[in-house]
Amino acid sequence: MEMPKNKFKAGLQSDKVQYGLWNGIADGYAAEILAGSGFDWILIDGEHAPFDLRSIILQLQAMSNHGSSVLVRPPKGDPVLIKQLLDAGVQSLLVPMIDTKEQAELMAKSMHYPPKGIRGVGTALARASQWNRIDGYFDKAGDEMC
Repeated sequence: MEMPKNKFKAGLQSDKVQYGLWNGIADGYAAEILAGSGFDWILIDGEHAPFDLRSIILQLQAMSNHGSSVLVRPPKGDPVLIKQLLDAGVQSLLVPMIDTKEQAELMAKSMHYPPKGIRGVGTALARASQWNRIDGYFDKAGDEMC
């Protein structure tokens, strides 16, 4: 199985104009409808809408076959939550309330495995690595984080 490419990040790197929308509706049907709407990206807004880790995972599952990139805005910049979201398959985050260089550095470290970062090594239990079915996930994942 191949490493999923982060189309949102690739679009940013190529200066491609991308169109997206924010999802504040914590419902699987709504997620599926939005994912099939043709937008380049959809952001799950966990800061202002009633999402938790499980409901975000359900949204990711509902959106997975539709081609839109999925970004997540967690409720706060917590390294533990960031690592859980990445293990769930999130590749792009919009972390709210980052006010200092130190906070930004901590969030960046949370998105990468050692030695570059502090992301925990639990690929056998991670949806992101398809439970160790993605060849070289540990070595390639950091390149797709945004």
